[in-house]
Amino acid sequence: MANCGSSLIGYVRQCGEKLIGGTKNIYMIAYSDLKNIEGSTSVYSMTAGKVSEVGLQTSKKFVKIEVENKNNSITDTLTVGENSIISGTFAYSASMVGYSAEANQFVSSLLGQPVAIIIELANSELVIAGLDGTIQLKESVGTISATDLNRTLNFSGEIYAPIALLDKTILSTLI
Repeated sequence: MANCGSSLIGYVRQCGEKLIGGTKNIYMIAYSDLKNIEGSTSVYSMTAGKVSEVGLQTSKKFVKIEVENKNNSITDTLTVGENSIISGTFAYSASMVGYSAEANQFVSSLLGQPVAIIIELANSELVIAGLDGTIQLKESVGTISATDLNRTLNFSGEIYAPIALLDKTILSTLI
């Protein structure tokens, strides 16, 4: 629902290192490997505008996924409908270098399965998506040519708020 009648929050334009583009690392987990935080009906909690806790099933962790940095893009699009309902879409595209049986198995295990993704941006910030179970690998495109040997992965899903930042201090407990 839109924040009808509420006061606005100020914003100061970012500059410098905060604006370095691209990504460094991504970590992923099957949504089914998450669990509700004790005493909650959600798999995550937020503090000061950042995800501060993520519930994991026993012995489950986010795994690092090797992708070609700088060949990734993240998009979140939010829209307010005429009825004041906020809806949106998340899209993440990543390129895996190489073409192998292992890469094919990885892609097969991902197709259509809800996932949560932690993305470390080039400016060292962390964002996290998929904590509501709506993000999936929707398309995988393999390219084998004289100049390319890779696979592009396209994740997407519905969102209802901008992509959340992850509190950096909890990353080591998740991977």
